[in-house]
Amino acid sequence: MAAAVASAAEIIPQLEAARKLALGDPQVYNQVLPGILPIIGPTAHVEVRRWGADFLAEGFASPSVSNQQKEQLSIEVIPTLRGILENQKEDVAVIRSAVQAAASLYSLVFRRVISRPAEVALWQDLSAIKLNILQRMDSAPPAVRICCIKFVQKIVLVETPGQIADPRRPDQNETSIALVPRNHPLLQLPNLEAEASGLLDRLLSVFQENSTDPIIVDATLNCLPILIRTRPSIGTKIISAVLNFNPMKQGNSPMTPKIMVMIRSMERTTRALLRWVLRAVPNHPMDQKIQQYLMRLQQSRTAVFSDTTAHKRPAEPTDGLDEAKRQRLTAAPRKFPPMPPPPNSFAHLFTLTEDPNLKQFDVTLLPADIVSDVTAVFLQHVESTSLDLAIEEVRARYVHLQKVTQPTPIPDVPMAGPTGIDDDDDYDPEFVASTESGMDVSTGKALDELIQPAIDLGPFELPKPPPLTSDQIDVVTNQSVDHVVQLIATLDNAVQAPVKQKSGLNRLAASTNDRDSWVTILIRLATRASSGLDDLTNTLLDDPDRNKLIKREDLNIEEPNVANRIRQTLFMYILDDFRQRLNLAISWLTEEWYADKMAAKTHPELADLPNYSRWVNRVIDRLLPYLDARDKNLLIRFLSEIPAINREILDRIKSLARDPERINMCVLSMQYLLMLRPPSRELVLDTIETIWHEGDAQAKSATVKVLTKWRPGFLESNAEAKKEDVANAGAIAQKTEIQVKGMAGTNGLKSPPSVAALERPVDPRKRKAQPVVTA
Repeated sequence: MAAAVASAAEIIPQLEAARKLALGDPQVYNQVLPGILPIIGPTAHVEVRRWGADFLAEGFASPSVSNQQKEQLSIEVIPTLRGILENQKEDVAVIRSAVQAAASLYSLVFRRVISRPAEVALWQDLSAIKLNILQRMDSAPPAVRICCIKFVQKIVLVETPGQIADPRRPDQNETSIALVPRNHPLLQLPNLEAEASGLLDRLLSVFQENSTDPIIVDATLNCLPILIRTRPSIGTKIISAVLNFNPMKQGNSPMTPKIMVMIRSMERTTRALLRWVLRAVPNHPMDQKIQQYLMRLQQSRTAVFSDTTAHKRPAEPTDGLDEAKRQRLTAAPRKFPPMPPPPNSFAHLFTLTEDPNLKQFDVTLLPADIVSDVTAVFLQHVESTSLDLAIEEVRARYVHLQKVTQPTPIPDVPMAGPTGIDDDDDYDPEFVASTESGMDVSTGKALDELIQPAIDLGPFELPKPPPLTSDQIDVVTNQSVDHVVQLIATLDNAVQAPVKQKSGLNRLAASTNDRDSWVTILIRLATRASSGLDDLTNTLLDDPDRNKLIKREDLNIEEPNVANRIRQTLFMYILDDFRQRLNLAISWLTEEWYADKMAAKTHPELADLPNYSRWVNRVIDRLLPYLDARDKNLLIRFLSEIPAINREILDRIKSLARDPERINMCVLSMQYLLMLRPPSRELVLDTIETIWHEGDAQAKSATVKVLTKWRPGFLESNAEAKKEDVANAGAIAQKTEIQVKGMAGTNGLKSPPSVAALERPVDPRKRKAQPVVTA
């Protein structure tokens, strides 16, 4: 036995490795399954047989394995299943998995026998398996009986006529006896129909007998929906049997927890099945009966499971009843919460409720006339008893506060001496007997007066932390900025709320917890915080030549402050995905422009918008290399929504005209600015003229239409200038020709070529060495 256990412990890990391989690639089943069948035979260890039966049930129930593959493997598996089921001493777990595998294989083998009537041995093995399982249906353990019910459902489903969607393609139709030819040698249609009818009656007998086994009843109910949906011919019969079933039959017996669980389980499963029928099969002939049955089932459920003690019984009359049995109709005296420890305020003195909302309400916000009206109405309807109790509570609190705040007098306690013993040793028994009681009373009163109420500790405050160094401030600043940027990045993919009309620069930054709010907070920390503006202003004020404008080469010089760190972080975040984050870039640059405008009101030396100019140029410089012809709308939108356009921006946009593929995008963006941004029109036209002068023929043709419309005299003036240039060039050429002829006559050379010959290009391959002309 030890050797068998050892062998099982060695075999099962190998089998699990083969199972994982088959689950990863379903095509491996054709190779794994034939090799596993000899290992899980009747002589194997029980653990190996359990694993093998579970593997067969799992493989043939898996939807990843094709039906053709399962049908091919069933030829080798059916004999093995027959051997397992015919073993009288087989383990219950092995039998259960074998029945599950047989239920999955029945329709596949049935379809194979339809098309291959010569496989008599296969059909005989399947018939033997069917007979063995049906014999176990009433006497097997509950786990096996549930699998037997599933097997019977498969038989009824296969051996009942089904619908044929396409007679020309029988392989695509559902497996049923509708596919069986009437002259089939193995499958006799009358015998199969009779068998299916008998097994259906046997399956529904659990409802006719009003079985009290909830496991069998629930298993049967769970097998019926597919029969009702796919086999309308027997659906009415099944529903009629369910309507005759009473899951509340045991409700009249003494209710124990076990019986209550059983009844509740059967009632819920029955109700779920009938509700599914109403939903899945609309306009069913038995629709009215099902609804009536559900109503009766609900009433029975309420009657069985209702808690009679939970009902509110009517108030008993108080006249003529015993005092001990009479209900208490008067409410108990109200208890007020204690006053918090000192120091106390008037709010603590008059607060008689524990509701935190009422404690936080500030009455001073209400007008005096409203308070007086509400108080008058309230005093008319309040009970005098409740008001008196509240007044007494406030009075008691006030008296207690007076006692606590008054200094405690130190009474004169007659002491015998420093040690409590009289120095005189005169002993007078009569005097002691007469004054002993009096001394005790006075001493007790004095001690009571000395006792003070418990002193509550005041609020405790932690000491302030030491100030941070500059390096620590930089680290914390970077961490905070990175955290906000990560939060914005996570909100980029979140579902955004519907777009609402924004209030521009005056909108609240933290009105909602969405991406726009956090972006606005981060941008305003960089643009409206005092650090960035003050640093820039102080730098200008310290400059003796402060009246001059800031040099353009100084715009790239950044002060190492918080604002510039945030700007750099925003700049890199926008460039990571500039097409999706164009709105963020426009909002940021708009805030920079606004902040520079506000600073220029108090410091006129900032009139050229230093921060805005620096960062808008940086953004454009980094975006232009990545723009293609499809991004023309993105560029037009960016130029139309940034707050200011200057010559530097247009010079950068002009560089797109050097690319033949992007020249149309450049001209379209300029044309948009001409039509919809009139303040920048002259700058744009000057830029287009520069493109016309510096560009090639394609650039000239792209800008001609714009210049003709907006500057019609430009092209005519340039045409006349061109004619003059040509005439001047001809005169110069003629003069040069005369000079060359003179030089040739002087030096004995041949006559020089004409001007046209000089202008004609010469092929370098045909060029000959020319003699050097010397003076």
